[in-house]
Amino acid sequence: MLKLRVIEDFNEFENLRSVWNSILQRSFDNDIFSTWEWLWCWWKHFGKSRELRLMIIEEDGKTVGFAPLMVSIYSFRRLGKLRRVEFIGSPHADYNNFILLKKEVKYVKLFLDSLMEYSDWELLDLRDIHEESVSAELLRSLCSKENPLKLIDGSLCPYIRLPSSIDSFVQSLSRNMRRNLRKRMRKLRKRHRVEFKNQHDFNSVDEAMRIFFKLHQERWKSKGEPGLFSSEDFRNFHAEIAKIFDEKEWLDLHFLTVNDEPVAAAYTFNYNLKKYGYLTGFDPTFRKYGVGNLLKMHLIEECIKKGFREYDLTRGFEPYKADWATNVRKNFVVRFVRRGLFVKMYCWALENSFLQRFFNKLGVRLTVKSS
Repeated sequence: MLKLRVIEDFNEFENLRSVWNSILQRSFDNDIFSTWEWLWCWWKHFGKSRELRLMIIEEDGKTVGFAPLMVSIYSFRRLGKLRRVEFIGSPHADYNNFILLKKEVKYVKLFLDSLMEYSDWELLDLRDIHEESVSAELLRSLCSKENPLKLIDGSLCPYIRLPSSIDSFVQSLSRNMRRNLRKRMRKLRKRHRVEFKNQHDFNSVDEAMRIFFKLHQERWKSKGEPGLFSSEDFRNFHAEIAKIFDEKEWLDLHFLTVNDEPVAAAYTFNYNLKKYGYLTGFDPTFRKYGVGNLLKMHLIEECIKKGFREYDLTRGFEPYKADWATNVRKNFVVRFVRRGLFVKMYCWALENSFLQRFFNKLGVRLTVKSS
């Protein structure tokens, strides 16, 4: 017999830690962004103006699945507002999934049917569902001409499939890439003392993260962009999650240093024999040496030595990832417009690439309404 519970209180969410990770370890889609630690910490920093709607399915008295959902209120300048059901962690998690112990479409259907019992939302917008996940497979089976659920292609997600030896990987690179890596490292070592360090080589994780924030911001400021860490909330969240992940041995924050000065950084997570490359940063004055690529090569060597099967470059196919990626996946978006003309217009604009570019140019976007 199936039973569904809905958690709307943060304290109850906190108490789920042990059972959550136990279920996640045995689930089909066990990734870093589905851990209790990531979701709990994210909610702590970004959940104030949102409503928790975390669903738990029990079968014959045993927990068999979680739907980490929330309701967010968004405003669009003075044109309107909408209440949207989405995954906890959006938009900062690169992947979102239901956590399921069985590949049963009835579980996902129960989640969705239960949402319909609430009248306080207009749009279901489940983003960044990994195309190879069981969540994507089950949702795909529910999307049809007769069903109002809509499955939409989302972000591309490049990744590196890692071989068993470093030599094999190096040979898979283009001749030009191999030559550039050798030449730039040779020039850098000729003029400076070069070392690779991680967060444990600093006085604290906090210190390492501050240096990383600085390098990330320097990179984007050189391009005339504000950088993600211009947001205090975003900085505070990552400062805390980095410490939590470090204690779990999931954090791998690496630096390339020149004469003991960090000039490139890679903020990555190691989880389930896989590396997730989340964000990077570098000192623009060392751009000519390709310090970001030199650090990436070092990380790949470390991954292969540890027996990792994959280096996930995560969401977004930026040009710097194209030089490394051996394969590409995509994320899906599942969307359902429940009611409202404004919501329909908003979704139409989301799916129109020209309008997206136009609004981005104007700097017009949805913002979360403060409580």
